[in-house]
Amino acid sequence: MSPALLAAVVAALAFVLTLVLTPLVRGAAITGGMVRPTQADRWHRRPTPAIGGVAIYLGFGLALGAGFLLSPASAAPAAARPARSLLAWTPAEGLLVAGTVAFLVGLVDDFLHLRPWQKLLGQLVAASALIFSGIGVWFTGVYAADVAVSLLWFVGITNALNLLDNMDGLATGTAAIAAAFLAALFLMEGQWGMLTVAVGLMGALLGFLTHNYPPARIFMGDSGSLFLGITLAGLALAPAPGLSRSLAAVLVAPALILGVPILDTTLVTIGRLLEGRPVSEGGKDHTSHRIVDLGIPERKTLWILWALALLGGGVGLLLRTAQRGTAILLGGVLLALLTMLGAYLVSLRFRKMAADEAARMTFYRFLVEGQERWPVFALLLDGVWIALAYYAAYLLRWDAGQLPAELAYFQRSVALVVGAKLLGFVLSGLYGSRWGRFGLYDAMRAVQANFVGSALAVGLLLVVERVGLSRGVMGIDFLVCTLLTLGARVSFRLLEGGAERWSEEGVPVVVHGSFADVEMALAELHHAAHPRLRPVALAVPAYGRARGRFQGHRLYGGSAALRHALQENGAHAVVVVSRAGTVDSWEYVRAHLESRGGLDVYRVRVGLERADDLTGRTAEGVT
Repeated sequence: MSPALLAAVVAALAFVLTLVLTPLVRGAAITGGMVRPTQADRWHRRPTPAIGGVAIYLGFGLALGAGFLLSPASAAPAAARPARSLLAWTPAEGLLVAGTVAFLVGLVDDFLHLRPWQKLLGQLVAASALIFSGIGVWFTGVYAADVAVSLLWFVGITNALNLLDNMDGLATGTAAIAAAFLAALFLMEGQWGMLTVAVGLMGALLGFLTHNYPPARIFMGDSGSLFLGITLAGLALAPAPGLSRSLAAVLVAPALILGVPILDTTLVTIGRLLEGRPVSEGGKDHTSHRIVDLGIPERKTLWILWALALLGGGVGLLLRTAQRGTAILLGGVLLALLTMLGAYLVSLRFRKMAADEAARMTFYRFLVEGQERWPVFALLLDGVWIALAYYAAYLLRWDAGQLPAELAYFQRSVALVVGAKLLGFVLSGLYGSRWGRFGLYDAMRAVQANFVGSALAVGLLLVVERVGLSRGVMGIDFLVCTLLTLGARVSFRLLEGGAERWSEEGVPVVVHGSFADVEMALAELHHAAHPRLRPVALAVPAYGRARGRFQGHRLYGGSAALRHALQENGAHAVVVVSRAGTVDSWEYVRAHLESRGGLDVYRVRVGLERADDLTGRTAEGVT
């Protein structure tokens, strides 16, 4: 049997076996009382079995065993023993031993609830099995340092998968995506033994996902999350001699492939430290929780995070196969975007805590509020964009033969360029507006700030580092830097707007009126907290078409616009703009709805009044 066919057979077997075994494990857990009750920091609303890791491990292990029986020569990993292995194990054998140890530690914890130090000790034993088989981060040349970094990676990823298991299907789907990208790496390298392990894991996870997708009928428990964490951590660092082995490829690529659990763990750790809470304390402050807090449904949140995992895996794959310069650029851009997403989610957490008196005393609040006065984070992020744009300009301007010589000038001048451009941004007033409300005027200011920054950078380089300055590089740099800094701010605006449009929080309403009235009402609804109204459609009778889109909302036109908008979107209320002294859509809507029951009408009042009318004094008395 060919290695490719065997890998496909193992993946299919793992899927079918796990699919069949999971209900059996679930029944045994219910019979034995192994059911997790509802918890405040969990999503499930009914007691649910929590030893699904048994089904994943058995399905995966039995499929690999069957593959070995079908074709021992194809299923066996490469016989070559890595140079740094301390035992006569191949990397695949080390993975299986480590995964088994982690599974057993997690299973004991599911039944007996181990103490944190006991779980950590078990994870270190599993990680040691990987190191003894030659899997690790071997780049410093100092064995003790490499072992320390490797242990940190293995234990960190293992606990990251454990923390990510906080929403139905999230850890399962994310791990399956990571396994698929790792399998692609092994396929390109022709490492059939490791490929079989990766696709077997992927098949088992997909089989379990059919029962773990929300609403989940079973959870994987610690037996599943610890097994997945150590196995994926080991696969990510497994040797692949033919692929790029630069520092960026060895460290950044695996981090991007496993980017979602790493992002979630980092966000939770930083957030709890800023809030003055122990990191080990549970709570609804994970990435999934923060997105759901926007009103986005659980399933949409799940798919958003899976899409993020796909994006990270795709870029991680490019990092291991692309040229070093391209790899650094792509990795830097995605890491900056993930940092920006983390900052956005931090701001969401702050909004939720804003009314909490106890939260007002935390460093968390001080840090977030301080950004409004001194935008240190925005400056740091822009500094990253500037450096990446300057590097990209060199990659675009010079071919592969000229680039190494030109990069010497880049290394001498990059700090000067970053400093000059940031000064130009500050002088141009770029940090005077909120990113969440970034508009056309702000975009024009951003272009102006980039022009001023580029002019300052060129002037400084002419004085300090004139020899080596390229007009072509600076021209490309201006264009790329403008795109990156604009894109970052627009992305933040899209996050705000997308979150509002995807939210299912609040009463669904149709907004009725002219285009000017509709814009005004949408702005008012954005700020109104009580009652919480969610626009699902817009009815503009003056619109020349029956259907359309406006600001991301469904738009209905013609004389039947309001009727169609209500019928097709399940709205429970109508919002209109009422202008003082005019007979407008308010009267039309009231008359239209007199015969309909069960619908509320909300009115946004608009009027202009003199100040003396408001104060009770005459105009002559106002100074």
